[in-house]
Amino acid sequence: MEHKKRESRAIINIGTSLMVVILIGLAFAVIAALTISSSHNNYSLSKKLADHTDEYYAASNEAYDRIAKTDWADQEFQIDINDNQVLNVQVSDGQISKWQVENTSDWEADSSQPVITIMD
Repeated sequence: MEHKKRESRAIINIGTSLMVVILIGLAFAVIAALTISSSHNNYSLSKKLADHTDEYYAASNEAYDRIAKTDWADQEFQIDINDNQVLNVQVSDGQISKWQVENTSDWEADSSQPVITIMD
């Protein structure tokens, strides 16, 4: 009789510990998936920022070249940075008096995340 009680307790203990191990494994899998997703989003954002920075510095170098070719004469001009932005430059009295980035189109969020709105 005692022998049967010991066997039934051992099975319950193995089952409980197996469930704990499975839950821990699932938790690690979820954390790994979230980490991969976050890393991919950070990479995409960094890539967009690097591309934007390259576009800005290319426009900036073009503006400095144009100013240097005219020997810092009084002038005002625009240089396209990308499809949505321009660099406005103004030179007066041999100095840059205006160096401004302006948006030429409306900003639209680049997000595929659904937005939930609660209406009363």
